[in-house]
Amino acid sequence: MQMENGRSPNEKYLHDFTYHGKEFSFSEAKEVLSPYFDGSGSVDLEKDDNGIAKICINNPRLKNAISVKMMSDLDEITDKLYQWTECKGAIVYGTGGNFCSGGDLKMAKKMNNEKNGYAMSVYMGHILDKFKKLPIISVAYIDGTGALGGGAEVTTMCDYRLMCNVTDTTGIGFVHSKMGIVPAWGATGRLVSITGSAKKTLDLLLEGRTLNAVEAMDLGLVDGTVASLEDAGTWLSNKVRQDVNVIRAIKRTVLSYDDDDDSKAKARELERKIFAPLWGGIANQAALKLKLKHNR
Repeated sequence: MQMENGRSPNEKYLHDFTYHGKEFSFSEAKEVLSPYFDGSGSVDLEKDDNGIAKICINNPRLKNAISVKMMSDLDEITDKLYQWTECKGAIVYGTGGNFCSGGDLKMAKKMNNEKNGYAMSVYMGHILDKFKKLPIISVAYIDGTGALGGGAEVTTMCDYRLMCNVTDTTGIGFVHSKMGIVPAWGATGRLVSITGSAKKTLDLLLEGRTLNAVEAMDLGLVDGTVASLEDAGTWLSNKVRQDVNVIRAIKRTVLSYDDDDDSKAKARELERKIFAPLWGGIANQAALKLKLKHNR
């Protein structure tokens, strides 16, 4: 293998094209992002008496695009769900007939440098990982224009994904490559687990297409279709009919077989370092200026 400056080609690539700045803990990342807590949008929690949580992504003016403030809301909600010992399950959905159009582009333009990109990856990635480990059964209900970019990443924190079958415009798309970036919130690893295939994940990320329900179900990315949020609630209720302690034990047991914290932590750290230079890079800035529409 040809060496350059004592580095193999792979080592040289990782050196030349990854983040070399300060590494942040979760609390430090939150502090870096604190100037961007602009109060735009919210994520809201409603607790039902039957042990089901309804988590609403609420930023309808921007088709529920995610702001830093909304990331913080989701973190607080996740902590509340850990404390709610009678909780069996959760439905994540968007207000106004749309799930989530991704990250707030106005926010993205303001914080468009690799330090902020690294901090955001640490912050939101930790939140989605923490939600994924909740001892409850979770489902994302995808409707309207669907789940795109960061919105698609959010769905991967859930155990299941359901897509609305009322309109053919609803889709799920990991459109990051069109924006000159890669997933930053841990979705790549979750996609390999969800689809059961590194090749399928490669195709999803390279093509950046928005998939309809049939395509997404063929990949194992979506678990079914329903007509409404109420139907999604019924679907989830059928999954969590057993005693709450049995349900929570099942979830914890399944998660224990999926745990390999050391290797996952290394992979997540590499993901953050690969993502950070792309955030605010030439391709990303060009995409932000184009105001792309993520059509199929």
